Amino acid sequence: MSSPIVVLLRLLHIVSGVFWVGSVLFFARFLLPTAASLGPAAGPVMDHLTRVKKVPQNLIAAGFISILSGLGLFWHDSAGSQSDWMRSPTGMTFSTGAALAIIALLIGITVNRPTADRLGALMATIQAGGGPPSPEQTASMKALQARLGAALRVVAILLVLATAAMAVARYVG
Repeated sequence: MSSPIVVLLRLLHIVSGVFWVGSVLFFARFLLPTAASLGPAAGPVMDHLTRVKKVPQNLIAAGFISILSGLGLFWHDSAGSQSDWMRSPTGMTFSTGAALAIIALLIGITVNRPTADRLGALMATIQAGGGPPSPEQTASMKALQARLGAALRVVAILLVLATAAMAVARYVG
């Protein structure tokens, strides 16, 4: 029988992880490519998501909750990182999934969030100008969208791999 703490950690880990991974996949596959296609017309939506709804901050918070609760579960399952468990196929698979998720979060913090913030501010400036973007603004917008798109795709891949590792870890070996 699992303790209430383990149940709570599992609930936090799964719910925050589903939100984090699902949101990143939605942004990477649908929202960001659509915004890039629309150009400045997507400005109000992207600005609202970034500055009002604070999507980047919410995704980072979900990543932190998922990782911290996952580390608690990892500590519990490994009995304090016992070396035998850590060398087992299950332990190695959980470790790999955890490492991938941590790398994804670090990219989100250091690349995605600042880039999304700059892109949202630029699009708001363009929209406030009331006219078409200047050539410099267009170039900046395209560069930021490309950077965010590339980093978001990397994060999405890392999170799908981390999710796959978590899903199968108890059944390997």
